[in-house]
Amino acid sequence: MEALLAGFAVAEIVWTVRDGLVVPARVIKRAQRRFVYVQDDEHSPARLQLLTRENMLTGVPVPDRKFIAHRVNPEDDNPYGTGLGLQLFWPVFFKRKGVVAWNKLCDRFGSPTPHGKYPRNAGPKEKGTLADALRAMSNDGYLMTPDGMEISLLESKLSGNVTTQQQLCEYMDDWISEVLTGQEPARSGGGALAAASKERKDVRQDLTQADSDLLSETLNETLIAWICEYNGLAPCHVYRQIKEEEDTKTQAEGDKLIYDMGFEMDEDTVRAKYGEGWKKKAPPPPAAPAAALALDPALPVVADPGRRAANFAENATVPAQPDALDALIDAEQAQWRPVMDPMVDPIRQLLADAAAQGQTAAELLARLPELLAQLDLGPLATSLTRAAFTARLAADAGIANE
Repeated sequence: MEALLAGFAVAEIVWTVRDGLVVPARVIKRAQRRFVYVQDDEHSPARLQLLTRENMLTGVPVPDRKFIAHRVNPEDDNPYGTGLGLQLFWPVFFKRKGVVAWNKLCDRFGSPTPHGKYPRNAGPKEKGTLADALRAMSNDGYLMTPDGMEISLLESKLSGNVTTQQQLCEYMDDWISEVLTGQEPARSGGGALAAASKERKDVRQDLTQADSDLLSETLNETLIAWICEYNGLAPCHVYRQIKEEEDTKTQAEGDKLIYDMGFEMDEDTVRAKYGEGWKKKAPPPPAAPAAALALDPALPVVADPGRRAANFAENATVPAQPDALDALIDAEQAQWRPVMDPMVDPIRQLLADAAAQGQTAAELLARLPELLAQLDLGPLATSLTRAAFTARLAADAGIANE
C-alpha cells in the first residue's frame, strides 16, 4: 500500500514447493530507489529493471515472475505512477517550517534571556566574572554588552502573536487531511456536522474500495495468475468487498422480521452475517402420548397424588401436548357415529324424498317438525351426560391434566 503515497512499490517473491504445489514462501518489500523503468523506444512499454553496482543508470532486467510492481495512476510518459506524495510535498514542507518557527518563538519568548552590562573601562577579569554569572543563570544563551550600548529587535508593524504559527500548522493539517480523505475537514459542529457525517463516511468508503480494487487488479495479473499457472489450476481472481460494519442488534431485528414473514436463513448465511460458531438448534424431542382419562374400562384413570388439585389461575401454564380432557373428547368422538346415525339417517331420507318429488323448501320445512318429534335423542343425551360427568369428577378428584 506504500504505492498510494510514492506512486509505485516493488516486492520480491520467494517461491517454494509445499505439498506438491509451487507457492510463495515470502513476499519481501524492496526499496523503490533500487528499481527503474526503462523504455527501449516509444512504441514499447516500459519494463522494470534492477539497479546494480555495475549498472547504476539503467540497471539489469529482473527475473521473470520474481517481482511484483504495484503502480498507482501510471502514464506513458511517467511509468512510475503518481502517488499522493506529489500533492502532500508542499503542505508537509510548509508545516515543518511552521513548526520550526513556532519552536523558535517559544524558545525566545518562553523564558527570559540574561543581559549583562559591564563598564567601558572593564578589564578581561571583570568581563570573565560577568560572563560566568550570566552562564550560571542560563545555559541556553546570554547577552553581554558594554554599558551604554543598545540592542533592539526589529519587528513587523503588523499585529502578530504565537497563534500565527499555530494557525499555519492547523491549515496545513487540514490541507493534508483533504488530500488523504478526499474531502475538506469538518469545521462546523452540531446538526450540520451530524448531517454530513454519513456522506463523509461514504466518500471514505468509496476511496478505500477504489484502492482495494487497484491492489486486487495487480495481484490478479501477477501473483495469483502465476500461482495458477505454476500448479496447472484454473484462473482465479481476488476481490475485496469493503463495507461498513453493520449494527448487530439492528441486523438481528431485521432478520427476525423477515423470519416472521415466513422466510428462514440457512446456516451458511447465518455464519456469513454473524461469524463462525453457529449451528442450527436441534428440534425438541417428540411429545410422549398423553395418559387417557375415563371412568370406564376403555379409558383407565391415572391419578397423581403428588400433584395439587386443578385450578383456574390466570397464570397457569398451558400444556404443550394434548391433556387428559382432550383424550376424553377423542374417545367420545370415536363413539359419535353410532349415536348420531339413527338421528341423521331419517333427515337424509327426508331430503332425498323431497328432491325426488320436486318439493319446495317451504314444503320441506313444513314436514321437518313432524320428523324431529319422532327422533330418539336419548343416546345423544346419555353420551353428553357421561362425558360431562367424567370431566367434572376428574377435576374434583385432582387427577393430573396430562
